[in-house]
Amino acid sequence: MIYIIVSFIYLLILIGAISNILFEIKNPSRSLSWILVIIFVPVLGVSLYYLLGSRIKKDRMFQQQKPFYNTEQNIILPDRLPQKFRLMTLLSKNKSSALSYGNKVELLLDGIEVFEIILNAMEKASCTIHLDFYIVEQGEILDRCIEIFQRKSKEGIKVRMIYDGFGSYDLADRHKQALLKAGVELKEFMPFNQLEFMRFSNYRNHRKIVVIDNEIAFTGGFNITDKYHKEISTLGLWKDTFVKVIGPAAADLNKVFYCDWFYAGGSVSANDELEDINNKIGESTVQIIASGPDSEFKGIMQEYFTLITDAEDYIYMVTPYFVPSEAIITALKTSALSGIDVRLMLPYNPDYKWLRYCMFSFFEELLSAEVRIYLHHSGFLHAKTIVSDNIISSVGTANIDERSFMTNFEVNTIIHDERIAKELKQNFLLDIHDCEELSISTFHNRVDRSLVKESIARLTSPLL
Repeated sequence: MIYIIVSFIYLLILIGAISNILFEIKNPSRSLSWILVIIFVPVLGVSLYYLLGSRIKKDRMFQQQKPFYNTEQNIILPDRLPQKFRLMTLLSKNKSSALSYGNKVELLLDGIEVFEIILNAMEKASCTIHLDFYIVEQGEILDRCIEIFQRKSKEGIKVRMIYDGFGSYDLADRHKQALLKAGVELKEFMPFNQLEFMRFSNYRNHRKIVVIDNEIAFTGGFNITDKYHKEISTLGLWKDTFVKVIGPAAADLNKVFYCDWFYAGGSVSANDELEDINNKIGESTVQIIASGPDSEFKGIMQEYFTLITDAEDYIYMVTPYFVPSEAIITALKTSALSGIDVRLMLPYNPDYKWLRYCMFSFFEELLSAEVRIYLHHSGFLHAKTIVSDNIISSVGTANIDERSFMTNFEVNTIIHDERIAKELKQNFLLDIHDCEELSISTFHNRVDRSLVKESIARLTSPLL
C-alpha cells in the first residue's frame, strides 16, 4: 500500500515537472533533453530539473528594478560607425543596456599588471569601492585587497563586496571574517548551502566588476585569484582580459553593481552616489549590457548574434566555454560562407573536461563552413572577447553558451573605438602563436578525440 501511495505521489510530481518543462522552456531541444533526463533517471532526474532546470524569471524575488529596464535612448551615432547602428539600436531597445559617450577606455591583458592597476586605483578612492566577483579565493591578491580595505575604511570610504555563493564556495570563514573586520560590507549572492536559496542554486552571479567613486570601473573575465600569476592550477597560468573605463560608463557599471547588491540583500542610503556622470573625458562610445534570468530578452545572445551577422570584414572571438545555441552556430556558418573572416580561439583544455568533448562536437560543421578554429595550449584561456571590422569590441564575462545567455547574471562592455579594436585584434593575432589551428583533415584524425563521448556531450549541451 505504501509503495502504491509513493508511486502515485511520484507520478504526480513527474507529470508536474513535464508540464513545467513544456510551458516554461521555449527551446525544443532543451525541453526534450530535460524530459529524457527525468524519465530515464528516476527521482534524481526530477530533483535535478527542479534544482537546475526550472526558471525563476517570474519569481517575485527577481522583480526589482533592473539596471537598464527602459533605455530607448536618443542615439547619437558617430560618423565613423554607420554600419554598427543596428547593434546600438537593438541593445537600446531590448531593455538590457545603457549607451554613453566620452569615455576613456584601456585594455588590460597582463595578470600581474591588471591587479596592480586595480589596487592602485582603490588606494586613491575618495568615496566608495564596489566589488562584484564570481570567484574570490584566498591568496596574495585577496590579502592585499584586505590591507587596502582596512586603510580606506578608516578614512571613511564605503567598501562593499559581493561574492557568488557557488563560485566562491571554497572561500574560508576566516577570510570572510577578515573582510568584515576590515570594514567591508560583505554580501553573498545566492548562498549555495542555505535551504531557502536552493531553488535558485542554478542562477549564478558570473559578473566581475570593480567600481571606484562611481567614476572608474573595471570589468571583464578576471576573478580575485592568484591563478593569473602563479601556476597553482593544473591548467597552468590563467590568461584573461579586463577593460578599464573612466567616464559615464563607469556609472552604468555601478548601476549593475547596485542591482546585484539589492538581490544579495544589501541596501543604500540617500547619500550613496547613484547619479549619472556627464563629464566626458575620452572619445570612446560604450554600451554596458547586463543580462540574466531576470531579463525580458536574451540581451547578450542578441549582442553576439548581431556582431557575427553584421561583420563586413572579420570577426575574431575568444571564449573558454563554447557550447553555442543553434542560432549562434547558424550565424557563424552563414558569415563564414559569405566570405567573412570568422575565427574562434578556445582553450585546448577547459577546466571541466566534459566541456571539451562538448566543444569538439561542434567543430566539424564549423570547419566545413570555413570557420577558422584555434586551440590555445599555453595555460588556460579564460578571456571572453570579440573584435570586428577594426571598429567594435566586446569585453565581458559572458561565454558562448546557454548558461551565459539564459542562466547566469552577466555583463559585457561594448566599445565603439577604432583604437581599442585594433589593439584587441593585434592581441588575438599574437596569441595565435600559442595555438594550433584545426583543419578538417587533422581534426578527423586526432588521437585525443572520443566520438562516443562527443556524441553524448552534444546531447547534454542544452542543459549545460
